Amino acid sequence: MELIVPFWFKQRQAKAEPAGDNTYRVTGPILPEAFLSIRRDENGKWAASLRTAAEGPDVAATAAEFERPEDAWEAAFELYRQHIIT
Repeated sequence: MELIVPFWFKQRQAKAEPAGDNTYRVTGPILPEAFLSIRRDENGKWAASLRTAAEGPDVAATAAEFERPEDAWEAAFELYRQHIIT
C-alpha cells in the first residue's frame, strides 16, 4: 500500500520515508524528525502512534479503533500535526 499524505503535509515540504514495518520517518524544513507508525491490535483494528526517536517511547497514540489502515495513517498524521506542527 502506498502512503497517502495529507495536503498540508506537502505544503510544509515534509517528506516521509520508510523506517520499518508500518513506520515512516518524517522530516521537513524547520521541523524535528518524527516517526509515525500504525499497528494492528488483538481486536483486529488499527492504532496510530507518534515518536520523536526511532526506538523511543510514543509521544502520542490513538486507541485501536480504526477499521482500515488508511484511517490509522490519517490519525497518525493528525497526531503529527497536533504535536509537532502546532
